[in-house]
Amino acid sequence: MENKNFTTSFLVDESPKEVFNAATNVRGWWSEEIEGKTAKLNDEFNYHYKDVHSCRIKLTEVVPDKRIVWLVLDNYFSFTKDKHEWTNTKIIFDISKQDNKTQLRFTHEGLVPEYECYTACVNGWTQYINQSLPNLIATGKGQPNSKEKAYTIHEVAARFNELAQEEKWFEIQDELFADDVKSIDPSNSPYFKYAEGKAAVRKKGEDWVKRITAAHKLSTTQPIIAANHFAVGREVDIDVQGFGRVHINEIMMYEVKDGKIISEQFFY
Repeated sequence: MENKNFTTSFLVDESPKEVFNAATNVRGWWSEEIEGKTAKLNDEFNYHYKDVHSCRIKLTEVVPDKRIVWLVLDNYFSFTKDKHEWTNTKIIFDISKQDNKTQLRFTHEGLVPEYECYTACVNGWTQYINQSLPNLIATGKGQPNSKEKAYTIHEVAARFNELAQEEKWFEIQDELFADDVKSIDPSNSPYFKYAEGKAAVRKKGEDWVKRITAAHKLSTTQPIIAANHFAVGREVDIDVQGFGRVHINEIMMYEVKDGKIISEQFFY
């Protein structure tokens, strides 16, 4: 049977002991807001990130320099219908020598594609496990979440997706758009003109919404992330004053800088 659990791994020059010590320093690579103990058998800790995600975790297996197993006792997501998708899943760190290097193999057992959170969680784990944790091992400094830290591209995309699935487009603008955001449509678009600045972009949207008299279909795909951009597919089937029934199947691309969306561009 195919293993659908999320798994990723990396190799470093440091020893298994150094890798183990870094992995148990959860505040150093995942979040500065971790509360509780994170290194020994039966330790429990709480993770919290804004109003988006929180969970309570227990260490159920600890083999020094070789293996760490976390059990998620409880979990909360703000952006999924089932708020507790991680509950009772296991998070496993396997450490082993590979020639003259050390491998850390990470498995989130129970995190499967059927979960609504899967894409956002995979993006998040990829950032923390493949970037932040190796940096902590090699340099002593990871990139954990902090209260002051701006949203990462993955967090912006996850929050965008949460609001987009609820058709909360003005909330997206209020929360995620930079003050100097640019909104770009095809040059020959019969529907929209170029807008720049948060107020102008909002007016562009409000003027369009006022003309919609009926909505037959509204749907948005999950984000696809690359570097500092993410894209979604969007399909609308609506009645619009002055245009009649309008069907648009488009790609919407967003550029993110310092935790804010600085441009949106539409291809249709």
